[in-house]
Amino acid sequence: MRIKRGVRMNKYKDTTKIIEKIKARIYDSSYKMTNRVSSKDFTRERKMPFTSLVLFMLNIVKHTLQKELANFMDLVSGKTSITKSAFSQSRVKLKPEAFIDLNEVLLEEFYTDNIVKKWNEFRLCAIDGSTINLPYSKDILETFSSNRNPTGLILPMARISSFYDILNEIILDSRIENYYTGEFDLAVSHIEQAKEDDLIIFDRGYGAVWFIHNLVQKKINFVIRTRKKFIVEIDSFWESKEKSKVIEIDRCPPKSEENLLESGVEFKPFKVRLIKVKLDNGELEVLITSLIDEEKYQTKIFKDLYFQRWGVEVNYDHLKNNIQLENFTGLSSIAIRQDFNASTLINNLQTLFARDAQMDLNKEKKFNKRKYKVNRNLSLGFMKDRIVKILMNDNQDYMEELKKLFKMEPVPIRNGRKLPRIFRRSTKKYFMNKKKAV
Repeated sequence: MRIKRGVRMNKYKDTTKIIEKIKARIYDSSYKMTNRVSSKDFTRERKMPFTSLVLFMLNIVKHTLQKELANFMDLVSGKTSITKSAFSQSRVKLKPEAFIDLNEVLLEEFYTDNIVKKWNEFRLCAIDGSTINLPYSKDILETFSSNRNPTGLILPMARISSFYDILNEIILDSRIENYYTGEFDLAVSHIEQAKEDDLIIFDRGYGAVWFIHNLVQKKINFVIRTRKKFIVEIDSFWESKEKSKVIEIDRCPPKSEENLLESGVEFKPFKVRLIKVKLDNGELEVLITSLIDEEKYQTKIFKDLYFQRWGVEVNYDHLKNNIQLENFTGLSSIAIRQDFNASTLINNLQTLFARDAQMDLNKEKKFNKRKYKVNRNLSLGFMKDRIVKILMNDNQDYMEELKKLFKMEPVPIRNGRKLPRIFRRSTKKYFMNKKKAV
């Protein structure tokens, strides 16, 4: 995924080229063979064959399922709609990994021979976890488990995690697992996808010696906010007047040592750098980082650097409230995974289209006092149906039409804006029998 060294590039890769690669994969026979549950599946021509099923699930399906099916069938063939039951019987034959497959094509194309935004030659990333509400069914409860709200009501829930390219607004890897899966476990699986030129920002929930040891051994650069009472060296630094200090961690706390032994890793002393950051409200925070060179990475840059982590929070907001990640289309565990993986791909496709529109917008608004960006919520709505047309046809007019629509009603960029993090009780937001028909 890294830009090839020694190759001079003076323009961004055209999104059309990336979309063409995705289309080629969708219509490749090997794609169907790889992503069907059984070799007997999708061998007979049905009302909704394999390719149509994939396209339907990428069409931001959020309203009444029967209405969505009717609209889609009219869009692609003008034929009579299929029933919800027929759709459900078809979708169980599709592996959820089908959308991961397409996302891997997108990532490969996006990060190869292309100009991408970087911070000091690093791909600036964040890893963070969250939870989501799920619809109620026996299969979902058995697969993902549940939690109880303050009234004692059982709520099916899942643990999710995202490995996110902050500057380019691309989800590199996303996971959905049982609600009681640890965030550390998901982060470790993300790290397998990381590159040596990644700089990953973590919140303080990821401050553990064994985890940091793992990052150092894999030569992955990081910035982690630490908590007090973490290790003695950090506690003493917290109370000192020093703003930056390189330390060696030469011993492993018992709990961290257990984790290393379970994974078959021997602890080795390692060096890290501690950075003291003063927040706008006057509070002090301590960051631990692999960026030891104090001349190259001056202490003053770390406050703004760590604040970049907010991008992954903003993207979670986009997934949950705009893409409506929790508004699922089925009551089986396979449906949950299909919808989750499709939402990740929809997020990244929207980013691609927005990137082209943003470049045009920058030129058009060049002399404005304020800078503007593509309206993420509005532009997502414009993708409905058009994404299907783009993935079905070779006509570039659909791409140009979408780009023009993406530039409508741009929003001003407010630098340094900090929105409060809102915590609410876990209540159900979407109901399978109350989906909108309009």
